[in-house]
Amino acid sequence: MHRTLRDRLSAAGPRPFVVALLTALILLGYAPPGAGAENGTQVVDMEWTVAGDVASVTMRLTGAVRYRTASSSKSIAVDLWTAYLPSERTVPVERGVASGLSLRQVTPGMVRLQVSLRERSRFKVYSLPEKMTVKVFPEWQSTVPIPQSISYRTLPVPTGAGRARAHVVTIDPRSEVLIRPALSGDVISSVERTSTAAVRLEAIAAINGSFYSGYSGLGLPIGLIVIDGRVLSAPFPRRTVFAVDAAGRPWIGPVEFAGRLVKEGGAEIPISAINRPPRWGGVAVYTPEYGPFTAPQAYVVIVRKGRVTGFTSGRAPIPSDGYALAVAASQRFMLEGLTREQPLTLDLAVRPATIHHALQGGPRLVRNGRVHVPYDWEGFGPGFYRARTARSAIGITASGKVLFVTVDQRDRRRRSSGINLAELARLMRALGARDAVNLDGGGSATLVVGGRIVSAVSRGGERHVSATLVAVRRPADKAP
Repeated sequence: MHRTLRDRLSAAGPRPFVVALLTALILLGYAPPGAGAENGTQVVDMEWTVAGDVASVTMRLTGAVRYRTASSSKSIAVDLWTAYLPSERTVPVERGVASGLSLRQVTPGMVRLQVSLRERSRFKVYSLPEKMTVKVFPEWQSTVPIPQSISYRTLPVPTGAGRARAHVVTIDPRSEVLIRPALSGDVISSVERTSTAAVRLEAIAAINGSFYSGYSGLGLPIGLIVIDGRVLSAPFPRRTVFAVDAAGRPWIGPVEFAGRLVKEGGAEIPISAINRPPRWGGVAVYTPEYGPFTAPQAYVVIVRKGRVTGFTSGRAPIPSDGYALAVAASQRFMLEGLTREQPLTLDLAVRPATIHHALQGGPRLVRNGRVHVPYDWEGFGPGFYRARTARSAIGITASGKVLFVTVDQRDRRRRSSGINLAELARLMRALGARDAVNLDGGGSATLVVGGRIVSAVSRGGERHVSATLVAVRRPADKAP
């Protein structure tokens, strides 16, 4: 079945917007049809096909957009911004996993593709500057071929309370495989199941990543995240980081960060947070990877192409060619001296400077081949250290191979005792880790291999997390 909306989409007249909303759109560089629409990206066409159980939806665009994804057992949604749609459309689908498609303008500047499902399904997103394709298929079709450079095994682990079950993936990063962090839903301000992210990104292997905190219903990562050299979340003091340089070489250790905003003439403003609310003594930076809007803020400065372009408050739009600066009401003075068209330089450098991808966990488990768990130094309590629960960790062997490791939760029915941090550290050393670091655990601990969950899932089902570590096939232009 093949249908198109090309002939059905037609230009629409401008809609009435309130003044505050128009201001936000101007800051984003978007305007509705009839009001300077050439500054936005138009969804000019939608095509869909159904082949067996698989549905593919392709949207033709006039330019590049940012996007985020969300899914449940009943639907899959992909939001595009800054984008506009001349005419909305809802289409029933007669067969396959998808029961219907809709394309509509959910807010000024944001278009949503929503796929209603007949059964729980997986999906992948392929995005190009002028085309986006979303492929939806049954869960049983989510397998990914595993190359010889990756191996998976399970083994029993003796503990002080009996025995636990460990799952171990060994990866050779010198092969065709690249290890990097991935944002849930492709934005900072979202959560997603590790298995959903793994299939969406065609990951050969994936493990849940950083700890996260709830804020306004969101799951924001705690600690450093760097993707393709862009710092998307600031480090948590003293905690250990897993990192990869541009050549794909892995490393585990501490990092240094002193973010700053530099004015013309050299005056500096300290950066206290990246893609989360500001902390005392500095301003927060919201980058386009956060999502379309900042969290509600008392005072916001919009910066595009290195120059101040606007001032606002509340949930401010984040420009795709810049960033937003935010401060608490009590520290508004830190930004009030800025003026329109004032040039600014944003410095978010981390050290070591060779970091290309990074994700922060903690505490450290192994250092130079020896068990080393400085949980108190890294800000974890004794209860966290001693708890027998499900755990996740990542390690690097003396030969440079990377280990993704999870240990199943405490469960009498499965005769699993869970594991504490001391036992996890000894396990990582026994597996050959020269260096290793703990990741978020408990109900978050999930390991996916070849598109399938191999670790035990908690009784409440697989938990949503804010970020994952994935092993994906290296792009041809980045082959070693």
